[in-house]
Amino acid sequence: MIQIKHKRSGKTLKINTFWLRDHCRCGDCYNVETKQRKYNLLDIPKTVKPLKAEYIKDGLQYEVHWTDGHISVYDIDFLHDAQVEHVVARAEDSTVRTPWNQPFIVAHEDQLRTTLVELVSTEAAVRKIVQSLIRYGIAFVDGVPPNTTMTEMAVRRIFPPMKTFFGEMYTFSDVQDHADTAYSKQYLGLHTDNTYFCDAAGLQSLHCIRHVNGIGGDSFFADGLHAANELRHRNPRAFEILTRVQVPAEYIEDGQYHKHSAPIIRVDPVSGQIVQLRLNVYDRAQFDSVPQEEMQDFYESFRDFLEIVQRIENHWRFKLQPGTVVIFDNWRVFHGRHAYTGQRTMTGCYVQRTDFLSKARVLGIID
Repeated sequence: MIQIKHKRSGKTLKINTFWLRDHCRCGDCYNVETKQRKYNLLDIPKTVKPLKAEYIKDGLQYEVHWTDGHISVYDIDFLHDAQVEHVVARAEDSTVRTPWNQPFIVAHEDQLRTTLVELVSTEAAVRKIVQSLIRYGIAFVDGVPPNTTMTEMAVRRIFPPMKTFFGEMYTFSDVQDHADTAYSKQYLGLHTDNTYFCDAAGLQSLHCIRHVNGIGGDSFFADGLHAANELRHRNPRAFEILTRVQVPAEYIEDGQYHKHSAPIIRVDPVSGQIVQLRLNVYDRAQFDSVPQEEMQDFYESFRDFLEIVQRIENHWRFKLQPGTVVIFDNWRVFHGRHAYTGQRTMTGCYVQRTDFLSKARVLGIID
């Protein structure tokens, strides 16, 4: 270990010497244009050690002469910010995500909406949508002509659609084109999509482009982050069980068989922050991932969570009208639909998580 003084904070950093050598950012070690390392880890001798080290640039940089003949110069701010305790502290201090229930989100609805005209003509509107998705997990684009082409144009202004076996853009009604309850007129409880995928879509967009000769079909949304936080506070043991137990899900139709197991609540192993909610009571497969002796604990924990999720004060209910595209975080916000009559057609798409977060980082909304 080597100790380096961080002048701005007054703290002493204790840094592993091999980690330090591995994080050299000189032109021989790091390509500043592609932001990639330029060497194989095995190119660094296993026994590499500092021969000489000194502070330079008024204590803001640190120069190290290594036993392999290399010379590295480090910005000490970079070394400070790269330590895990500071990563965790930044995550704990973060106010980027705001959990919500129904009264709260209704009071802040103006922060969630923009129009198609604004979206295609200003970068500020793009930023507003992405910021809303990061903070609240849901956003709306109004004034979109009710067809698939214009819905796609609205989404593509911000993100590339994700291609699945449903297609890039999908259109569905009560015609049973796929083995999914969404392709019906039945009630659909709160859920996330793609629990059977190894990597569930990060975002989902929906646009009701037609509903005639009938009633019903109201959509409702709930913030899984709010519900999971409450469970963590109220019943830590249930929360822990739902972060640990692998719950199998599957999707089966002619030519398709998708299956995946993961916890209902996924937390970051470093920061402890909630990363993903994965909730779909319909797509659950045969539950065979824990011994029978542990089943009761799981079911009681699951029921506790569902009771929080299904509280009416956590549900934001409204009817999706032609002209409004809703985009929501499929890793956070649960969505459902009331039964309906008549003929209704929906269109929309998924967006990969990596594309969503990449856009948020490019805009400087998240690190």
